[in-house]
Amino acid sequence: MDPTTDTDADMRRSAADARCPRTARAPYLEKLQRHGFVVLEPQGPDPVPLEDVMAPLGGPTPYKFGAQLIQEQRPGTDNSQFRTGAIPMHTDALLNANPVSYIGLECLQAPDEGGETLVAGSRAFFATAPGALVDTLRGIEIEYWSRVSGFYVERPDGNPVVAPVQVDPVTGGDALWIGLDHPADPHRNYGAAVIGYTGQQNRDLFAALDRALNIPEVTYAHRWQPGQILIMDNRRVLHARTAYSPESPRRLRRISVT
Repeated sequence: MDPTTDTDADMRRSAADARCPRTARAPYLEKLQRHGFVVLEPQGPDPVPLEDVMAPLGGPTPYKFGAQLIQEQRPGTDNSQFRTGAIPMHTDALLNANPVSYIGLECLQAPDEGGETLVAGSRAFFATAPGALVDTLRGIEIEYWSRVSGFYVERPDGNPVVAPVQVDPVTGGDALWIGLDHPADPHRNYGAAVIGYTGQQNRDLFAALDRALNIPEVTYAHRWQPGQILIMDNRRVLHARTAYSPESPRRLRRISVT
């Protein structure tokens, strides 16, 4: 398999191909390498457990909550993971002292409407984003700070400062590592600002990034069904979540590995 083909330069084609049955012999590792994500469909009477699906990809990633998490609404929390609002596009572990290579999500309960997981491909972004925006990204660094407690393993050297353009470990090309700031949500998990930018410059940049990511060529919206598993290569794709109604529960189980 050649992982550098242009299939993953358009997420619409990737989404059509990045599917497998949730069975022991499914070629999900090959599709994950090719596209940076894969969807396992709950076909057959004996679906493979999420732990077994993730085992070939690495060992557990230490967060303060451990490597596993049930993502569901928890009334009264200040953590956006457990609220029903939208979560902006981001790369995981920008705030965590320990890296995350792969994220596995298993749908236990799907809402009637909303709650899609959005997956944005780095290669598709760099193939379609305005050249001036890409040039800007190559010349900046972004500082991130946590807005919730008890969730991340703190970095001993303080707030992380991350260059948004990194190296795709499969293709050797560009990978986008970023967390879009969303000041309108006072309960968001993090804040972000470009080193040396004014407040208006930050708002303009994050708005431009949001526009460049929010097109069908770049972002795939995964509509959940119970029993599905979505695996994402955190080094090659970003992810987000759309809002959903508190009256229509959404419940996912997550395992992160390094």
